[in-house]
Formats: sequence, C-alpha cells, structure tokens
Amino acid sequence: MTAEQSPPQNGKQVAHIQQATFSGPMPPPALLEGYERIVPGAAERILAMAESDTKHQHAIEFAALKAATGEVKRGQIFGFIIGLTALGASIVALALGSPAVAGVIGGTTVVGLVSVFIIGRISKSE
Repeated sequence: MTAEQSPPQNGKQVAHIQQATFSGPMPPPALLEGYERIVPGAAERILAMAESDTKHQHAIEFAALKAATGEVKRGQIFGFIIGLTALGASIVALALGSPAVAGVIGGTTVVGLVSVFIIGRISKSE
C-alpha cells in the first residue's frame, strides 16, 4: 500500500492511497523483478519455493485420496463380513427350527446394510 500526499489546495489536503493484492504461489512479474533487484537470486528462490509448495500440496492430496479409498474398501469388506455372518446366523436359526429368529436376524441385517448404502449415496450427492 502506498500513500502520496499532494500539497494543500485551498486549505485542503488530499491523500491518494493505492493498494494491490495478489494470490497464488508466485507474485506478479513486476513484484518479482523488484525482489530480484533488491536481492539477486530472490526470483529463483521464490520460484523454487513455489514448486516445492506445489509438490507438497500434491503429496498431501494424494495421501488424503489414498486414505479415503482405503476407508471405502474397509467399509465394503466389513459390510460383506457382517452380511455373511448374519446370513450364516439366519441359516443356523432356520436349521434349528426358529424361522422367526432367522427372519429377524436376516431382515434387520439387510435393512441395516441397505440403509447404510442409501445414506452414503445421499450424503455424497449433497
């Protein structure tokens, strides 16, 4: 931000204020040139810093994506195990002569697994 004051005119003083901003890993060329003029080699260091920051950001995003993928896979595996266990328990209950128990075990498991998948899809679409 720079401020310039002009000489008083008619007893009034006028101030001109200029402000510039930028966002991103690299400053605008004029500012980069100014850094280079003040500290030789600064432009190269700033460029290297921006490249390093970009590589670091990509590594973080890759790790997050890998973790999310692993979480989804584990959820599918555990869901499959729960479903298979409930199916086995239902078959055992049916073989032991308890169709009501078999129906409750099988029905609640199916409802639970289906609701988890539906809720998961609804939350992803939002």
